[in-house]
Amino acid sequence: MFKWLKYVLISVLLSGAFVVYYAYSLLFGTAAFEQKTIYIKSDSSYNALLENLEKEDLIQNDKVFHLLADKMNLKNNIYAGKYLIPKGTSLYDLVSMLRGGHQTPVKLIINNVNFKSDLAAKISGQIALDSLSVYSFLNDEEQLKTIGYDKDNILCLFIPNTYEVYWSISQEAFLKKIKAEHATFWNKSRTEKANSLGLDENEVFILASIVEKEYKYPEERPRIAGVYINRLAKGMKLQADPTVKFALGDLSLKRILTVHTDYDNPYNTYFNLGLPPGPICLPETSTIDAVLNAEEHAYLYFCAKEDLSGYHVFNATYTAHLQTARLYQAALNKLRIYE
Repeated sequence: MFKWLKYVLISVLLSGAFVVYYAYSLLFGTAAFEQKTIYIKSDSSYNALLENLEKEDLIQNDKVFHLLADKMNLKNNIYAGKYLIPKGTSLYDLVSMLRGGHQTPVKLIINNVNFKSDLAAKISGQIALDSLSVYSFLNDEEQLKTIGYDKDNILCLFIPNTYEVYWSISQEAFLKKIKAEHATFWNKSRTEKANSLGLDENEVFILASIVEKEYKYPEERPRIAGVYINRLAKGMKLQADPTVKFALGDLSLKRILTVHTDYDNPYNTYFNLGLPPGPICLPETSTIDAVLNAEEHAYLYFCAKEDLSGYHVFNATYTAHLQTARLYQAALNKLRIYE
């Protein structure tokens, strides 16, 4: 009899051990899935979260998940964000990650922007901010006035860079991040260089945006910047072709004609004196530095070379410039490029 009881006790203990082991493996064992990424919106409900997790096959056992989620009060602690779920994450670690809001930072890249609509789309395409909300902010004169900008020069605030932020970042926190980067970029050295040119930070940024659209080869940027600075100093119109394209909203134009330069628009530097009221793109930081370190020379004109290599010919007199321009125009005519 004792021998029989011994076998019963051993069976019970083994069964209990198996149950404990099975429960442990469900909670803490390595899950059978590759690395996953999920996005949780700010208004996500528990059911929406479940659908998200199930879609990615992250719930291996429904009953155990619900039991654990209930015990850890996940229903009342759902945080928006981007969550990178490493390969083999256990169920316990998954719920803990979500319950604690331990989201993964996003590398937000801001560059290659021409219009405010481009910027709004680029931002909303990488983080949870709505493009319409961002675009509305970029055009809200009352809000912009509180931070020292207007709807024309607001892009001067955005220094092209890669920003590490959370996917669920608020618009206020995002703006704070952008302002901090702007303050870091415009250090004492850069500000002093701008002042020595007779320009403020925004004016340098705007001029750099024009230079950005003029060059093909980086080494020409300081020389191109020098031409525009000389023109500003003499009270001459900048007559920058890229500003005409921007004013017309047509960046595809290959040839600027009189019908284009006569267009009455504040961004058309053939029509208006001085810098346009805002940038025509987000220039690279290296282009901003090229303007701050503009080449000192006597050139007042430049024109693309007739070989269409992308290089420019620089001239100090209008007569010499006309000769260069005629050669370039002839090259365009030969290729039947008329607009």
